[in-house]
Amino acid sequence: MTFDAFVGVDWSGAKGSRHRGIQVAVCSPGRGAPRVVTPPDGAWARGALLDWMLETLGKRRILVGFDFSFTLPYIDCDAYFPGSRRAPRCAQDLWRLVDRGSEDGLDFYARAFVGASPFATHFRTPGQVGVRFSRRHKVVERACVAQGLGAPESVFHLIGPKQVGLGSLAGMRFLLALQNAAPKVRIWPFDPAQSDASVVVEVFPRTFLAAARQAQTKVRSAESLNAVLRAYGSRPMNIRGVVDDNIADAAVTAAGLRAWSDDPGLWRPTAMDARVRRTEGWIFGVR
Repeated sequence: MTFDAFVGVDWSGAKGSRHRGIQVAVCSPGRGAPRVVTPPDGAWARGALLDWMLETLGKRRILVGFDFSFTLPYIDCDAYFPGSRRAPRCAQDLWRLVDRGSEDGLDFYARAFVGASPFATHFRTPGQVGVRFSRRHKVVERACVAQGLGAPESVFHLIGPKQVGLGSLAGMRFLLALQNAAPKVRIWPFDPAQSDASVVVEVFPRTFLAAARQAQTKVRSAESLNAVLRAYGSRPMNIRGVVDDNIADAAVTAAGLRAWSDDPGLWRPTAMDARVRRTEGWIFGVR
């Protein structure tokens, strides 16, 4: 696919209205180094990021990668929430459910869905293990492990520095808002392809690091970051010393998306059948 720009977003689902953990990097076609986008007021709010994306996506055809899980596991139990009569059966219905259950959460914060909704029994949180909790994974997450691309944490396990559940639930609210505000934007792989549309994909930055033969899980030095960028045909960034690992993840994602965007096998992985596509989706870059 041909795009006018490539955007990597390192995400955060934390409480509050300013998040230094959110970083955005942009690559233009060619070999130019990623450019870090300066956030308004010194740090991104998720709402401000949505505004920036709506403005940016409306001008050019852009490929955007977000590092949160676009859905919950479904295939292993034939349900997102086994035993619940209200459980949705496709990704978009899941996003609506999470949004309704988190409507009091400012800036797309989604803690209320985990704490007070009837689905709280499926999550493990500090001090509480839901009676239906299981450390479940999506098909593509199991593929990551099998291919040596890293081990994504279960979105139902909300404890420890690797937890991604709250960020993913906030991200689902964000995707719903983006879809409602920009219906021409395609959220892959759930939406039908459209030749002139911008595309949003789920990414796992560890995938890009592993493919670049970078053993460590986080890049925190300019030397390591530029070594990864070189592996993706990118010029080095003008940066020295210690690097914020959130900035590094955003930059590597942007460069990796640019390098891989025209690989047809990554857009049509063989294990992503119609059921997986509808309910769980896929991580771009996993074959």
